[in-house]
Amino acid sequence: MIERALIAVLLSAMPAAALAQSSAPAAPNDDIVVRDRRTADRKAVERYVGEISVRTDTQLARFHQPICPVVIGLPRDYAAIVERRIVADALAAGMSVDRKTKCSPNLIVVIAENGSALVADIRRRRSGWLEGLTAGEIDALIAPAPARAWSVTSLRNEDGQGLKKTRDEAGPNPLGGIPTLRVMSASIIKAPTRQDMEASFVVIDEAATVGFSLRQIADYAAMRGLAHTRPPAPGGTIDTILTLLDGSPTPPRSLTATDSAYLRALYASDGRSAAVTERSAIARRIAKGK
Repeated sequence: MIERALIAVLLSAMPAAALAQSSAPAAPNDDIVVRDRRTADRKAVERYVGEISVRTDTQLARFHQPICPVVIGLPRDYAAIVERRIVADALAAGMSVDRKTKCSPNLIVVIAENGSALVADIRRRRSGWLEGLTAGEIDALIAPAPARAWSVTSLRNEDGQGLKKTRDEAGPNPLGGIPTLRVMSASIIKAPTRQDMEASFVVIDEAATVGFSLRQIADYAAMRGLAHTRPPAPGGTIDTILTLLDGSPTPPRSLTATDSAYLRALYASDGRSAAVTERSAIARRIAKGK
């Protein structure tokens, strides 16, 4: 969990211009526009799922604890709108939401004057927020881009238990025990472990948000933060909110039907299947319009 006290550190790392948000986006449009065809081409759907899904080891990570979003870098009233929309997206996907007034944020959305500089500052000051990422992956996050997203994950067993230190039976252990993961099941179909998203970060450059509604920003952040996803390659035939920042003259106005179906399918699973199996299952559900 990312404690609320640590959010102050992130705020202090941001330029004043980002917090002031001088060019705030327009008020959200309440009309939901569904841009997808109900009879989506299966091959196009499989390509979409394969391109946007990011693996953690050999599985697709997801949240198993309730979601608590926080938005930094927008005026408070605008930030609250974005947070509520992310919560609505999470509930529609079948996720749990932390209803406490002061919950511990685990989905952090930042509108930054310079996202690259912010991530570089995080690497220097709060490297734990980049835990599990390789040096090359961190360098990629720092590279110039309109947005970047990453997740902190942990390996857990089928009951959600993480690594625990046990007594070293071979003799005294000065480190206090050997980290082990107890598993209770054996299956040739499902693994006894899963990858849990403990925290998710979405950092969007302020300049990239100009001209977009709060709903568009919220849905983009939800699609990148509720699942470990990335924008698809250019030229795809599936409409997705993940292309919001690619310069298209007609960007999606909200989560598309395909995006919503992806999140529902992801959270309909317990996360113990291999990534290749899950991607295939998700594509089947999307193609059937579920």
